[in-house]
Amino acid sequence: MQTISSALPLLLRRIAAFLYDCLLLIALFFVITALAIAFNDGRAIQHPAFYLGLMLVAFAFFDGFWRHGGQTLGMRAWRLRVEGLHDEKVTLKQSAIRFVSGTLLFGFTLIFALFSPTKMALHDNLSKTKIVMHYI
Repeated sequence: MQTISSALPLLLRRIAAFLYDCLLLIALFFVITALAIAFNDGRAIQHPAFYLGLMLVAFAFFDGFWRHGGQTLGMRAWRLRVEGLHDEKVTLKQSAIRFVSGTLLFGFTLIFALFSPTKMALHDNLSKTKIVMHYI
């Protein structure tokens, strides 16, 4: 039986990789927002479509990395890779399920990994993907 302490190192690596990716994504959001404000006569953007657009950019960011190489830049730095349960590449459907469930269930999905016998987060289970240690 797995204990919380045995799942913790992988979980900490996952969180570190995610934080690294968030820094990159925030920088991208700054650029997009600056351009949007420039085209909006310097006024703040309040339209819901703008926020939906940012979510689509975030999905494109993660989806592009997950489906092409299995690693975001943060995952590469922390030597993690996402793949299908049978070691195959991640599909668009898996990527979408992973992104939506990870976004909507944010902290809970990772806490789930502490108690999961497979050390998989809830969004891993829902999308039928797994995180593996990737050694160069």
